[in-house]
Formats: sequence, C-alpha cells, structure tokens
Amino acid sequence: MSVAATRKVVILGAGFVGMSYGKHVARALAQNPTNRIQLTSKNPERIYNALIREAFGSRIASSQTSKTPSVQLSQISPTTFITPKVANITNKDSLVAAFEDASVVISLVGILSGSTQQFEDVQWKGVQNIVNAVKEVNARAGMKSERGIKKIIHHSAIGADASSSLPYFRTKGLAEEELFGAFGVNGPSVTVIRPSLIFGEGDGFFKRFATLAKYLPFLPVFGGGKTLFQPVFVGDIAHAIEILSRVDDEEVMKASTKCLLQAGGPDIFTYRQMMQLVLRHSHRTRPIISLPFAVGTMQGMILERLPESIFTVTQNQVEQLKLDNIVTDADKMPSLHGEKNLTLKEFMAQFGQADDRELKKITDILPTYL
Repeated sequence: MSVAATRKVVILGAGFVGMSYGKHVARALAQNPTNRIQLTSKNPERIYNALIREAFGSRIASSQTSKTPSVQLSQISPTTFITPKVANITNKDSLVAAFEDASVVISLVGILSGSTQQFEDVQWKGVQNIVNAVKEVNARAGMKSERGIKKIIHHSAIGADASSSLPYFRTKGLAEEELFGAFGVNGPSVTVIRPSLIFGEGDGFFKRFATLAKYLPFLPVFGGGKTLFQPVFVGDIAHAIEILSRVDDEEVMKASTKCLLQAGGPDIFTYRQMMQLVLRHSHRTRPIISLPFAVGTMQGMILERLPESIFTVTQNQVEQLKLDNIVTDADKMPSLHGEKNLTLKEFMAQFGQADDRELKKITDILPTYL
C-alpha cells in the first residue's frame, strides 16, 4: 500500500544555481512518498514540465541516455508534483501565496553576477521577504502544531560574510544573519547549507570550461591557479536536503535546527588542478596559462558591460578567486546566533542510508557528463 503524500515542500528557485540544481533536489524529494512538491519561481513551468516528462513520459529513454548517477523518478505517484506557483523573491505577497499550507520551504534562489543593488535585492532583501512571508503564513495557520511551516532550508555559499567587500559574499552573509536571527524557539527550524563549488550534469563551471576548451587555444587561470576548492556533487546535497525536509523526524530536526551545514566534497583541488580535470575528462589537450589577477580585473571591466555569454567574467568574480573555497574547521567558524556547525560528510554519516553516506568523488562523476 502506498503512503499518502501529506507534506507540502516548496522549492523556491530552480537555480545551478540553473535548472539542474532544482531538478536534482526535486528528484531526491520525490523518493519520499510523504512529499508533495511545489516548484516556485518566476518561471516554474520549465522545470516542472521537464520533471513530469522524465517521470511519466520518456523516463525509460532518459534513464538509458543519462550516465550520471542520479535519483530516477520511475516509482513516484502522480500526486507528487503539484501545480507549480509563480512567485518573485522580491515580492513578499507572491511568496505568501506560494507558501500557503507548506511544511517546508527550500530556498535555492541566488545570482552569480549583477550589480550591488541586484545582489542586495535578491540575496539579502529577498531572504527578508522569505522570513516575513513565513511569519505571515504561520500566523494565519495559528497555534495548531500540525499546520504551518516547520522547516526552512537555505542555499548559501562557503565564504559568506556579512562584512565582506564583495557583494556576492556580503549579501549571502547578511541573509544568513537574517535567517538565524528571525525566529524564536517556537518558530521554524532553520538550516543554512554552505556549499563549495557544485558539480554535476548541467553545472555552470566544469561544463562551461569544457566548452571553452573547444574554442580557446589555452585555458586561463589567475594568480597561478593556486586557490583551493572542495567540489561537492549536487546529488549529495540533494540527498541531504531530502533528509532535512523530514520534519517528523525528531533526531533530524534536533541536529539541524539553527545549523550551518558546510558542504564540501571528499577532495580538495587547486584551480589549476580543476582545469586539468576538465581537459582530461573532455579528452582535450590545451596549455593552462596563468594570468595576473590584474589582467582578470581588466577583462572583467569590459566583459561585465557586455551581454552575458560563456566568456563572461566579472571583476567581483576575479576577486572571489583570490579566496580559498573549502570547508572550515568548526572551532574556527564564527557563531552568528549560536547555531550548530556541521559538515555534509558528518551529516550524511549520521543520517544517510548505507548507499549515500560516502560523498561522490569528482573523478567518478565528471567522465559521465563532460
């Protein structure tokens, strides 16, 4: 006998924070029969239609053509994906309508480039709108324990810092402070996920450089390519989000309330080593040439004023490349509001199933989609 879907989970944003990230999260959530999944963004129909086709239309062909390890949608109920809702993170009222009757809100909204004002509107003030919308929905639900939003899961980034001079990191940090300081003991449980560079089919980094390698006579790195990264598989984050969404699991809720979850993969690479991986697994031979950061800054001054393309890099992105992007030891993490600090590795070791406790290695996944 199938379990009735009883928990409404809203995925806000479909971002890789392109469409692929939202699809991975939706697939993972769909494996839990208690979830009813509502996709919410400015244009949710695209990802909704793609998932419905995968689940009920061409899923056999899809599973044959995709080599990337990923949750399949072959056994889900027709009621798993409910009608998507259009909403804009800059409009609180649209969020209130989207969050009605929800138990879990998952925020994947974010931008990688834009003006300082755009970063503030989306990544900081947008989270303020989420907080205020959740408070309004819960006030309407009243004091009944079985109603209201019980969990907020927010996508942030390693390097988030409210005092940073870089708009991307500063607004991510301000959003974290907003979330951790917004609710008292009777409010929803909040978990913030800080990933390093995310990889997986459809990602915007490794696939992008594999494409660039087709057209450029070399692959560039800045400052010697010494910056450290800890790439994490999107499927591992998606599994963690599904577990975090189990609001009826007291152990999960206890461990993840006011929790900052750092998500790094099992291996650390320099920027140059990642370019070597791109070339190896896309079967191309190109020199990797180091350029001074100043050259990257000048390049950004020009390209950020042109329409966005595969060649686009901004001045702020070049500055971000000066900072290591790896998991920080918990005892070195500053506390924002007394939150817990966990790593994805620790969380999955405690709550994951036997087959997903070990985080995926980039060297095993890259060959499946480059």
